[in-house]
Amino acid sequence: MAENNGNGTINFIVKDKSFEKFAMMMILGTTGDAMDMKMNFFFTFWGLELLKKGKKPKVAGMPFPMKGMAAKMFTKRLKKFGIEDPWGLIKEAIENGNMKLYPCEMTMQLMGIKHKDIIEEAEDPVGAASFLEMSEGGRIVSL
Repeated sequence: MAENNGNGTINFIVKDKSFEKFAMMMILGTTGDAMDMKMNFFFTFWGLELLKKGKKPKVAGMPFPMKGMAAKMFTKRLKKFGIEDPWGLIKEAIENGNMKLYPCEMTMQLMGIKHKDIIEEAEDPVGAASFLEMSEGGRIVSL
């Protein structure tokens, strides 16, 4: 069970694997970290793909060959805003104790994803009931 509970915690549900959702998670998580806010990110269904080792998010709504290229364009734009390493910023927020990444245990089982397939920075998987318990008294936002 997570210790980040109470009225000050914001709990995000990440249900999509797109570059846009990744960027939202990164911006919200790192901004919250700068404000010393506690945040839990619960990755379920396709959002769980963002926590898989070596997985690179692609831009949604584009023809297949252009999805990766569009993500590279957005990455270049982020660099213009001073964001060189999005995962580095996320890791810093995690190290500061303000951002926690929770894979959905049931989704992992449904999709045959093993714990070893998930990035080291993620917490141990939790089920929906555990996520709802840790969210009690806080706010829940769906990405």
